[in-house]
Amino acid sequence: MDLRERAIQAAKERQEWMKRNEQLAAEKFAEKAKKKFQECFGETEFDIKPISENTAEIVADGLKFTAKKIRAEYAEYVHFYLWVQCANCGKWIREYCENLADVGDILQKGQLCEECEYGNISPAEESDEKKVIRMLREIIEIVGK
Repeated sequence: MDLRERAIQAAKERQEWMKRNEQLAAEKFAEKAKKKFQECFGETEFDIKPISENTAEIVADGLKFTAKKIRAEYAEYVHFYLWVQCANCGKWIREYCENLADVGDILQKGQLCEECEYGNISPAEESDEKKVIRMLREIIEIVGK
C-alpha cells in the first residue's frame, strides 16, 4: 500500500471515528435531556431523538419540543423550547418553557411570530411558495422581453 492509499484509508478511519463520537455525544445529551424533561414536566410518555451533542427533539402527547444544551461559565443547563404555530399566519415558532405551567400558558395564549406581532405581515399575505412562483414569473417576463 503506497502513501496515497494509506492517507485515504487514514482519513476514512478518522471520519468514521468522528461520526461514532458525535453519535455517542448526541445519545449522551439525549439521555440527560430525557431526565431533565421528566423533572420539569412530570412522568409522561414521550419519544426522544438525538440530533447533536447539543440538541435533541422530544415529542410528548403530540407536542414537539427541542432540548438545547446551554453552557455558562462553569455549568451546563438544558433548556426546552415548545414548537407552536403562530396564531395569525401559521408559521412554526419556538417558545422557551421551564415547567408545565409555562407550556400551559403558551398553549392558552396563542403565540405570534415576530412578523405578525410587530405588524410586518397580514394573515391574508401569500405563502412563501406563491411568492417564489410570482417572482419567477416576473423574472421570466423581464428576461423574455
